[in-house]
Amino acid sequence: MRFYFLLLFFVSSYHCFSQSIVNGIVKDKEGEPVFAANVYLKSSSKKGVTTDFDGKFSVESAYLNDTLIVSFIGYKTNEIALSDIDMSKKLVVILKDINLTLQEVIITAQDPISEKFSVVKMDVLKDMYLNPVSQGDPLKAITIFPASTTTDESANVSLRGSSPDRSRVLLNGVPVYNPVRASNLNNQGFFSLFNAEIIDAQYVYASNPPLTYGNTSAGLVEIQTINDLESNQLQLSASLATVGFFLSKKIKKDVSFVQLYGNYQFSDAFVGVQQENLPDLKSFYTKDAGINFYRKIGKRTTFNSFNYYIHDTFNGFDEAFTYRGNLSSENERMFTVNNLKYHTESGIISLNSGINTSTQNTAFGTINSESKASQIYTSLNFKWFVLESTDIQFGISHDVHRNKFNDSIPLYYYAQSPGSPNYCSDTSISNHALEAYIYTSWDVNEKFIFSSGMRSTIPVEDQEYYFSSQLGLKYQLNKKHSFLLSAGNYHNYSIPNFYSKKYNLLESYQVALDHTYKLKNTLVKTASYFKNETGEQSISSSFKSDKLNTFGLEVFLEHHFYKHLKFTFSNSFINQIITIDNKNYRGQKDFNYLVKTALQYNNPKWFSLALSYLSRPGTYYNSLTGSVFDDQTGFYEPMFSDDLNLQYANYNRFDLSLSKYIKMKKNALVSFISLNNIFNTENKSEALYNADYSNKYFDFFQFRTVYFGAVWHLNY
Repeated sequence: MRFYFLLLFFVSSYHCFSQSIVNGIVKDKEGEPVFAANVYLKSSSKKGVTTDFDGKFSVESAYLNDTLIVSFIGYKTNEIALSDIDMSKKLVVILKDINLTLQEVIITAQDPISEKFSVVKMDVLKDMYLNPVSQGDPLKAITIFPASTTTDESANVSLRGSSPDRSRVLLNGVPVYNPVRASNLNNQGFFSLFNAEIIDAQYVYASNPPLTYGNTSAGLVEIQTINDLESNQLQLSASLATVGFFLSKKIKKDVSFVQLYGNYQFSDAFVGVQQENLPDLKSFYTKDAGINFYRKIGKRTTFNSFNYYIHDTFNGFDEAFTYRGNLSSENERMFTVNNLKYHTESGIISLNSGINTSTQNTAFGTINSESKASQIYTSLNFKWFVLESTDIQFGISHDVHRNKFNDSIPLYYYAQSPGSPNYCSDTSISNHALEAYIYTSWDVNEKFIFSSGMRSTIPVEDQEYYFSSQLGLKYQLNKKHSFLLSAGNYHNYSIPNFYSKKYNLLESYQVALDHTYKLKNTLVKTASYFKNETGEQSISSSFKSDKLNTFGLEVFLEHHFYKHLKFTFSNSFINQIITIDNKNYRGQKDFNYLVKTALQYNNPKWFSLALSYLSRPGTYYNSLTGSVFDDQTGFYEPMFSDDLNLQYANYNRFDLSLSKYIKMKKNALVSFISLNNIFNTENKSEALYNADYSNKYFDFFQFRTVYFGAVWHLNY
């Protein structure tokens, strides 16, 4: 009997005081595992854990009367009593989206009305931080998809063979033109202006962009900042070429918050350790700062303001025709994006505004260019939830641009060395784009979704009238297969630059068919498309195109195997014909393959490793038929063929990245290192010549470079 009471005492003590272990998995409403969800006990939040890449977690508790808390940004917080959990089984926690409730009205989210017709909705963690080619940059993250046809190693968005000037990037509904930093005369910047930490979602429309937005005739990238702050956070970062901070702070719980960040980039160490692989780079320095403020005003109104400033300088070498010399540039830019939303009982009224000012100075040889640009954008929109299955959005927008150029320009394009004949040019131009639109989305039934849109200009001054329209049909065959058929006619104005100081009206006709096949561990996307693009655009200093016809086929494969491995593969076939002076040539992006592949190992307990590979044929350029000596300039004048009949050698590049995540209670440390162009491949970017054009040699894209750093996080 005494033994019985002792045994009963120990069993009771075990249930009351010993460690109980809760093993579980966190999923979203679609059954997908949620990575990095917070799981902790109500009695001690400091002893919490985060879910792994499979959504799994394990938590120990000493008291059965405790409560398990599961939370993640954008989802409702779950509270589960431990006494209700069967410890012998794996706990499955399903997170539900946060809905914004306004009296009797439920506004589901800030997703755009055209969300279901985007090719990709990108996730900040998976697609920007864990993407081996993104380098944490929102726009460079797009380059892993087959729809991205950027070939200059920049952050400029080129979608399905079109030039970057035909696509647009929007932040909270406001267009941000030239959304790249460290750009020169050609506006080709290596990184975007956006910080991934402020982003809630990013939508990519590879073709047939929704007519809720205008001034785009190729594709569109829509970026939305977060509208809910889960916790306060401080980040400090340092790397081979930058130091920075990021602060997220709640001002009033569930009402307002602010995000503030700043960075200083410098080239001293970056160039110093690998000068031999950076022959054209002497120095660069960048200072930037951003602030994002969000506030709920009453029960129905929200306000968001994002403000950004950047100043960057560059010193290096460049070569044009037969002159090689120093290239220097200095850019200063500031813009603000403000959004006011009012939730009615049947929809959302939004007022969006943006103001941008920039100054750019560039000096190279006899070229000395100073340009100033300003932009004011305003739009008023109403998203009307007519029926449970039908949404309509309509509105009006006004986009005002002003550009001023004060340039010293070579009198002869082939004589650019200092002291060569030149002339001064002072040009001021402006453009008004006043447009009205209507767009509707109709869920016909569980399988069919139909969309249509119309957008019309309201001509200002001597502008040409144009009318854009589109249709879209999405068919959900079952949980595995979906199809998207879209077609339309689109217009936009080109953005002036040093080589083309005018606003050209561009037009395109497009049709595309996209297919998605999704299994548990495998995602396959295929697409076919055709585009007919017209309007004058500069292809190079020698050519201007009148028309571009592009036919493309795409395939994208993503497969998760074993526990922490992911493999992605994409390939594109592009048949492109360019028309110049009524003659047809192969376009610069006429590729019989464009292969992008990556192998990633992601294990939060150990490390993350990614190897990526990009391969494509070289782009086309025009050949040289000879040269003639010019007595007036003392230079040889090149005689170029009128045919783009030469092709650079095939492009091949391997990149490697390695990172380590270390969790320390409320703190976390992430260290990383990347090796770009591992095999130091000489990828040709431009043909160059000696003084009399008798010998040809080449400039190359980036050689092998190494980059490393660390980021410290504090959640409080």
